Amino acid sequence: MGGLARKATILEQLNQEGVNPLVLDAGDLLFKKNVLDPGVTLDVSKVNAEIIIDSFNEMGCDAFSPGSKDFAGGLDFILSQYKKSTFPFLSCNITNKTGELIFEPYVVIEKNNINVGIIGLTSVFDNNEIEILDPITSLRNILKEVSNKSDIVILLFNSTQQDLTKLYNNDFDIDMILSSRGRTRSSDGGAGIPTYIAGDRGKLLYKFDLNIVDKDLPFIDLAWCENTIKRVGDRLEKMKQGNPNVDLMQLYKSDQKTLNRIYGYQSQLNQANQLLENAINTLTFEKIELGKLVFDEPNILKIVDKGKEKIREIGGPMLDDKGRLPGDPHHGHNH
Repeated sequence: MGGLARKATILEQLNQEGVNPLVLDAGDLLFKKNVLDPGVTLDVSKVNAEIIIDSFNEMGCDAFSPGSKDFAGGLDFILSQYKKSTFPFLSCNITNKTGELIFEPYVVIEKNNINVGIIGLTSVFDNNEIEILDPITSLRNILKEVSNKSDIVILLFNSTQQDLTKLYNNDFDIDMILSSRGRTRSSDGGAGIPTYIAGDRGKLLYKFDLNIVDKDLPFIDLAWCENTIKRVGDRLEKMKQGNPNVDLMQLYKSDQKTLNRIYGYQSQLNQANQLLENAINTLTFEKIELGKLVFDEPNILKIVDKGKEKIREIGGPMLDDKGRLPGDPHHGHNH
């Protein structure tokens, strides 16, 4: 249960420091699975989802893009949570059976005199109550409209790796991607459009700092540059076999396969150094552990306790030995 209350504490600390953060969630927030068994388990899971929405209303959220797992309680349920939320649900490719978008496709929010366009998107998934339009086509259809209104564009994408690859192969004017539907925790955003996945258990809050000098230039992910320089440098040093002064081209002159690897490493090293040297708009980030060292925000704990009372009323299972309910609502993608 601690994840929500601890996240609220971090956000409150930032507000007290005058940061006024933009709080975003990329989906798969409300449930752990795409399909839930009917009965008490489903009822308990819905209460957990209600706790999450109520907590987000209390702590503040600027935009949420529903993913495949968020529809596990049924269309009527997520619509009921949408209606009571104080923050926008976004999706430019989830429609009802008549082809109408269920949520707003995007929102433009002004922060520090910067217009931030935020788009919601998901990869296709099976659900007999809704339709999922092709994500790449849907993004292409809406992106120009958003870009014309925005200084920077952030995509919240509940995505498969295949769709991320398709997106990268298009020349889309996107500054940053926050992705869900993956368990990997990103250590950097990559060499192209900075893309981050926070994992699937809500144990981390990712805090991004965007330094904007020229609104027409892309963001350079400093973590990727630094990680690449270290990683590639270490590999090249290891190939020197303990002799730091050796010429790798001479050492492997008869091994074309290894030479090709060296050329590839040197190309990556040059790219990272050039990006770092010429960076104008920069992106840095910090992983904040939502562990026991972070104080639990009391107002969120009250919401959790109220939810636990509901679970008692429906006869659902209570806390386990680690203080968690089944389907612990501190899972999810926290950005």
